[in-house]
Amino acid sequence: MAADFEALLRKLERRKIERLEKDSEAYKILADVFDHPTLLTLYHMVNRGIFETLYGAVSTGKEANIFCALDKQGNYVAVKIYRLATSDFKTMYRYLVGDPRFRTFHRDRRRIIYTWTSREFKNLQRAYEAGVSVPRPIDFENNVLVMEFVGEDGVSYPRMKDCRPKKPKQAFEKLLDAVKALYKKAKLVHADLSEYNVLVGPEPVLIDFSMATDIANPMANDLLMRDLTKLTRYFKKLGVETGEPIELFSDIKGE
Repeated sequence: MAADFEALLRKLERRKIERLEKDSEAYKILADVFDHPTLLTLYHMVNRGIFETLYGAVSTGKEANIFCALDKQGNYVAVKIYRLATSDFKTMYRYLVGDPRFRTFHRDRRRIIYTWTSREFKNLQRAYEAGVSVPRPIDFENNVLVMEFVGEDGVSYPRMKDCRPKKPKQAFEKLLDAVKALYKKAKLVHADLSEYNVLVGPEPVLIDFSMATDIANPMANDLLMRDLTKLTRYFKKLGVETGEPIELFSDIKGE
C-alpha cells in the first residue's frame, strides 16, 4: 500500500499537481486530506481534464478543505475535498435521510461522504440554474467537488464575517432575494446560511451548499427560519432595518 501511495504521488507530480513540502505547516493538511482513495480520485479528474494544477488550500473547514487549481485554459477553479478519515459522517447521515432525494444509499462512512459530495454538487446546480449567485458547479467524483473559483487572481473573496459589506442594506436585500429564489425557484433551503457562508465580492455570493435541502424535507421550515434568524441578526448589528424573521418567513412561503 505504501509503495502504491508513493507511486500515485509521483504520477500526480508529473501531472503538475504540486506536492507540498514535508517541513511546512501545509504538509499536515496534505497528510490528512490526500489519502490513497482521494489521490486516485484526483488522478482520475486530472486525466478527464477537469483541472490541471492543484495549489495550496484557500479554506480549511471542519469537514473539508478547498484548494485553488488551474484548468487547461488557465482558469482558476476551486477543488473541495471532503476528508474521508475525519468527516462527521454521522451528522451527514442525519441530514441526508431527511432529504427526499436521498432515501436510499449505503450507510458506511465512505459512501455517506460520497453521497454528501454528490448532494452538494446537485444543490449548486439547482441554485445556479435558478439564477442565485453561487459558485458554478463543474464536476464531482467520490469525495471531490470542483466548482468556479470565486475571487481574483487565485485569491478568494473574503467571507462576510471578516469583511462587512460596504453597503449593508443593499447586501441584505440581495441576500434575502437569494433566499427567496432558492426557495421558490430552486426548491431549496440553504440550511447553514450565516456570515460564514457568504463571500463579499462585487455582489454577495452564497457558498457551502453541503447542508442545503429540498423544501420537501420535513425539517425545511425550521431550517429556513434558522437561516433568516441568522441573516437578520447579522445585519441588525450593522444598523439595517431587516424586519422580523417570522415576517420574512411568511413572505417567502407566501402565507
